[in-house]
Amino acid sequence: MADASAWVVLAGALGGVALTGALGLVTAAQTHRWNERTRVQTGREQEVRDLRDQRRQASHSYLVATNEFYLAVDQVYLKSGRGEHPDPDEHRRAEMKELQNAYVELTITVGAEVRKRARAYNKALFALAEAAQQADQQAWSELEPEQRRARYRLREAMRAELGIPD
Repeated sequence: MADASAWVVLAGALGGVALTGALGLVTAAQTHRWNERTRVQTGREQEVRDLRDQRRQASHSYLVATNEFYLAVDQVYLKSGRGEHPDPDEHRRAEMKELQNAYVELTITVGAEVRKRARAYNKALFALAEAAQQADQQAWSELEPEQRRARYRLREAMRAELGIPD
């Protein structure tokens, strides 16, 4: 009888060890899966943040470049209106180069809606630049508000793409 009890105790102990070992392996496997899922999810979230940051930087650079270009165009308009004949290419060369570089960066970084709005804004700026060169006060007074509206629509599209609520 004592022999049978010893065998039962031994079987119970070995069964407990086996069960504990199996549970340990299952727990380790699940923990590994959960860690892997967390790592992948964290990686995806970081990619989304990086893309949003790239888009924000490209949008910012473009808006700064358009400000500088607009200020240069405004100076050409003021000088042309006073009867001066500034060379518009020389007067705004650096601003034009910066605008072109920022536009290229923007178009390869942002989505379709922002690209569409940026193109419309560029057209409005260049139409305004032409009116400035000609010192055409009527064209300037029509085109300048349109340029502001195009900029507003572009900023709204940028904010929407970046997920920035008003």
